[in-house]
Amino acid sequence: MNASHSLDMPPEQVLPDGDGLDELLSLGLGTPLPEEERPPVHELVARLARTRPDGIAVHSGGEALAYRDLHAWSGRIAARLAAAGVASGDRVAVLAEPSTAMVASVLGVLRAGAAYVPLDLGHPDGRIAEVLRDARVAAAVVTPVTAPRLPGLGVPLVDARDAAGDGAGETETGVPAVTVTAGDAAYVIYTSGSTGEPKGVVVEHGQLAASTLARRLVYPGPAAFLLVSPLAFDSSVAGLWGTLTAGGRLVVATADEVRDPERLAGLIEEHRVTRLLCVPSLYRVLLDAAERAGRHVLSSLETVVVAGEALPEELVKRHFRLHHPRPVTLVNEYGPTEATVWASYRRFDGPGPVSIGVPVPGVRLYVLDETLRPVPRGTEGELCIGGAGVSRGYLGRPDQTAAAFVEDPFAGFPGARMYRTGDIVRWNDDGTLDFRGRRDHQVKIRGHRVELGAVEEALRGLPGVRDAAVMPDGAHTRLTGFVVAVPGTLPEPLREQLTRRLPEVMVPARIEMLDALPVTVNGKVDRAALSAAAERSYGGGEPAQAVARGDDLTSRVAAAWAEVLKRRHVPADVNFFDLGGNSLAMFQLQDALERHTGTRPSVVSLFRRTTVAAQAALIRDGGATAEAARPGGRHPAGLAARARRQRARGQESAR
Repeated sequence: MNASHSLDMPPEQVLPDGDGLDELLSLGLGTPLPEEERPPVHELVARLARTRPDGIAVHSGGEALAYRDLHAWSGRIAARLAAAGVASGDRVAVLAEPSTAMVASVLGVLRAGAAYVPLDLGHPDGRIAEVLRDARVAAAVVTPVTAPRLPGLGVPLVDARDAAGDGAGETETGVPAVTVTAGDAAYVIYTSGSTGEPKGVVVEHGQLAASTLARRLVYPGPAAFLLVSPLAFDSSVAGLWGTLTAGGRLVVATADEVRDPERLAGLIEEHRVTRLLCVPSLYRVLLDAAERAGRHVLSSLETVVVAGEALPEELVKRHFRLHHPRPVTLVNEYGPTEATVWASYRRFDGPGPVSIGVPVPGVRLYVLDETLRPVPRGTEGELCIGGAGVSRGYLGRPDQTAAAFVEDPFAGFPGARMYRTGDIVRWNDDGTLDFRGRRDHQVKIRGHRVELGAVEEALRGLPGVRDAAVMPDGAHTRLTGFVVAVPGTLPEPLREQLTRRLPEVMVPARIEMLDALPVTVNGKVDRAALSAAAERSYGGGEPAQAVARGDDLTSRVAAAWAEVLKRRHVPADVNFFDLGGNSLAMFQLQDALERHTGTRPSVVSLFRRTTVAAQAALIRDGGATAEAARPGGRHPAGLAARARRQRARGQESAR
C-alpha cells in the first residue's frame, strides 16, 4: 500500500471520450441525495429530544442518558461557553474521556455555534499543545479526569461534568439562540502533516449534514451503535451523528472496554448492540473473544462496518463462518477525513472479493491520470472525490488546500470542487473500485493516517542523527526507523525523544542503526530493501528467545513477550511500549501469556502492569484471575456464565 506509483499511461492506451467517458463518469456517480431540508446535526438531535424525550440516547460506563437529558446537559454546556465569551464561528477544544460527558460536550459546542476540535488523550502533552496553538481555540471543554492535561492554556475551561448538575429541569435557560449556516464550521479534526506538524481539516455543517444523511440512507432505521473510535478519530463522526440523528442508542465504550475484547463482547451482548464500526484489526480480536466466550455474545449484531485499514479477504470469510447461519451484513467503508468520513462502501452478504465498492449517496468518484483526465476501466489512476461531503480544506493552510482541493470539471456546475486523495485505484469489471496503493509515502497504521516523511523529519531533527528512513511492517501495525547517526548514538534514547513529540502511532516500534541507507541505481533511497529489512526485524530469521533473569514464571512471561515483540532480549524491568509494543500487540500478548503460563490476565490488568516483572507478579499473586472475575471484568468463563444467567432471567420474565 505504500508503494510509489506512476500514472504514466502506456502509449497504446486511449483515453475515453464521448460515450466511453459518460460510462466512466456514471460508474462513479452516487445516488443523488433527496432534495430535502438538511438541518445541522445538533438541530436534528434537538427535534428528537422533543418528539421522543424519554428514549435512551447514550449508554456509557453504567450511565444511561435520555434524549431529553442529553439536550438539557448540552444546553448548559452551551450556556457556559457563551458566558465565557464563545461566539458563533469560534473553535472550542474538547478533551474528554469516552463517556456520556464526551457526547454532551460536542453537542454543547455545536449548540453554542462553535466548531469542536477533538483532542486525543493518547497524544503527548507537546502534541496537544501544538494542536491548540494551530486551532487558536476560544475555550476548552474538559472533565475532572482530563482537566490536568491542559494547565496554563490561557483560555476558559468549561467542566462538562460540573455542568451536568446545573439547573435541573431548566432545559433552555441561558442557552444561546445561535443559528448556523451550511457554510459554518462544525468540527476540525487533525491529521499528521507531511512535515510532522498537525494539520486541521475543517468540515462544515452542510458537509456533515450531507454525509450523515447519506449514512441514514445506506443504514436505515435507528440502531444500537457501539462507538469504539476515539473522538479525535474521524470515524467517531459516523457513530455519533449517524446514530443520534436517527433516534438510535449510542453505546460509548470506555477506554478500558476498548482495550479488552472480552469486555467489548460483553458490552455488545449486554446492550443488544446491532451495529458496529471499527478497524479490521480490532474486529479480528473481537471475533477471537467471541469464539472463546461463545458466539451468542455477538448474536444481536445486524451490521458490522470495517474501515480505516485494508480489509483482508480471510477476515470476510471468517465473519460469515462465525455468524452462520444467521445473516450479519459486513460493509467495507473507504473515505478520507477531507471527504467527511466516507466516500465509498462495499456491502457483503456473503464471502467475496474485497474492494472499496461504489460511491456513497451524494458523492462523485473519479479515477484520473496525472493531467486529471479519466482513465479506462481496469487502468490505475488517482482517486478524486467530488460531491456534497468534500470539506472546506485545511485550517490556516491556503496553499495546501489549493493543491489538494481542485476544481471539479465533471460536476456540470460552476464552483464544484474535488479532493485529490493520492490513493491509486482502478475500476473493476464488476463496477467497483479496487484499492491499489498510495501515490506518496503516506500509510495507514492501525487505522491512523501516518506520513512517513513526517516521522523521518522528526528523526532527522534529533541530536546526532544524520539521515533517516521509516517503513511499515507488512501488516501495517507498526513502523521501523532506519537511522544513520554519529558514532555512539543509541536507538533507545532516540525513540524516547520521539515519544515526547509524536503520537504513539507515529513512533517507530524499533529503530535500526545503519552505516548508510541503501540506495537504488538512481541514487534514491531503496525503500524496497528497507521494507524487506523491516519485515526481517519483526520475525524473519531465527525465532526470538527471551533472556530474562528471575524465576521460572518470570522467564515464561519474558518468553511470551519475546514471541509477540519478536525480540531475542527482553529485560524484566522495561515498559512494553518502550520495547515497541502497541495496543494491538497487547491483545496478542494476552494470548501468548495464556500459552506460556496457563493464565489469561485481563487486557486492562496488562495495560496497568507493563513490565515483565510486574506481569509475573500479577500472575503469581493470583491478581490476574481476580481482576478478570470482578464485576467489571469479562473473563471468558465469567462472560459465558453471565450470558446464561441473563438468558435464564429473560426466559423467566417471558413466562
